[in-house]
Amino acid sequence: MKPLRWFYYLIMSLCLVFGMYSGLRVYYIVFFAQLFVVLSVVAVGVWTVCAFKYKQELSHETCVKGKEVTLRLEIHNEKPFPLSLIEASVEVVSRREKIRLVFSLAPYSGKTFEIPVSTPYRGRFKIGMTKLKITDVFGLVSFPFNMRWLSFYRMCELVVLPRAHAPGTVSADIADTKLFGDAYLKQAETGDSVSGARPLRDGDALKRVHWKKSAQQGELFVKQFEFPERERVMIMVDTAVHGLFGEEALVYADTVCECAASIALQSLSRNRTVRVINSADFGVPSECASLCCFEAVRRHLALLPFVNEADLCGALLNAGFRGERKYELFVITRGGAVSTQFLERILAAFRSVTLINVGGQKTGGYINTIHVEPGSDAAQSLRGLL
Repeated sequence: MKPLRWFYYLIMSLCLVFGMYSGLRVYYIVFFAQLFVVLSVVAVGVWTVCAFKYKQELSHETCVKGKEVTLRLEIHNEKPFPLSLIEASVEVVSRREKIRLVFSLAPYSGKTFEIPVSTPYRGRFKIGMTKLKITDVFGLVSFPFNMRWLSFYRMCELVVLPRAHAPGTVSADIADTKLFGDAYLKQAETGDSVSGARPLRDGDALKRVHWKKSAQQGELFVKQFEFPERERVMIMVDTAVHGLFGEEALVYADTVCECAASIALQSLSRNRTVRVINSADFGVPSECASLCCFEAVRRHLALLPFVNEADLCGALLNAGFRGERKYELFVITRGGAVSTQFLERILAAFRSVTLINVGGQKTGGYINTIHVEPGSDAAQSLRGLL
């Protein structure tokens, strides 16, 4: 088509030049006839963009990484005229996949495309047609059009959740909660073991009155009970990409979030509470106390944005000030982003500290450190190294 196109425009230019040079009417007739054809096909191309109807939808709006979803794209021509040749680019999750659809519709006809969409990493993605390339039947004019220029155009949104598999053994110096060996105790309003008494307040039931204590003090006291406080896990997600870009950054962020999700699932399955925070302080921390709300934590990790820079050390210091030695800390970052010497200094603020390096250089020190390769099965890596 290109040689024919250039030949056509060359003849058109020569007719204009010869007409201006010689003044012969025939050159002008040929020139304006060719110009009319060009303007006509341009008009048909613009009309094609405005005339064709489409419908695009995903089989699922949310899925777990690795699961395949389907984009259903329906194109209709409801006009009595044929459409120009259209080449549509479709944006999907993977940066490596280049999907182009080529079609031309006869009057009152339609086409349906079922496009499989792979999900190689977690995140929120826009799925659907992006750019159109309109070409007339003669191949004289070809111009691009971006669907996103249309104010009413909306792409489908897909949320890909990070995979989560309990890694088995976690690196912790925490006793089994069923044994209550090293569990912290706090006072409660009900229980089997009396830990003390406090003055009666409005709303307290009379059956809780500690009669012996009340008789000794000359005023009403109520019983207080004790129960073992549930162990807590804090997961620090470093949301800096550390100079990575493109698909490397997406794979790195996906592995970081998969590690966090697997640790959270393992902790919740062992009856621990989980608190997920990030180094860039995006939104409120995600907290979870039981497996029934784990999906909320996983969605939080799926939507967590990753940026070029984040103050990991500052976030760790801030978390250390509020640690109160209740939390077991997991720091998930790129190798070399934080020194083990720094973590050793804040170790006193937590019950234990585990560093999970996702790629980068390996580090030493006294802090328990695990190395996970970006793009690998995070749960399997944690299970093998813990």
